[in-house]
Amino acid sequence: MSAELHGEALLTARRPELEPLIDHLREVAQGRDDIRTECAGTIAGAWFSSPARRGEELIAAGLLMLAGHVDLDELDRWMRIGWERRRGADVPNGQGFSVA
Repeated sequence: MSAELHGEALLTARRPELEPLIDHLREVAQGRDDIRTECAGTIAGAWFSSPARRGEELIAAGLLMLAGHVDLDELDRWMRIGWERRRGADVPNGQGFSVA
């Protein structure tokens, strides 16, 4: 059952009904992949550091990532910043998030 649910979740994330939402975010970003990546990273990083986790933040970060090119090094940097901002603490250098 776990494998089936995992697969269905990944397939659902690729449904064409999401395209208007992705297109909207792409339009709002006005071609600024750097700002889109910043927003995705800070939203996701803050989510990971929050004790009260809901899914909307990760969905928002994912939609931003799907709206265009994402520099994974920049995403990692912004995730660390989002984490630090939410936690109000520093993450030691070299201990950022890895995105495979």
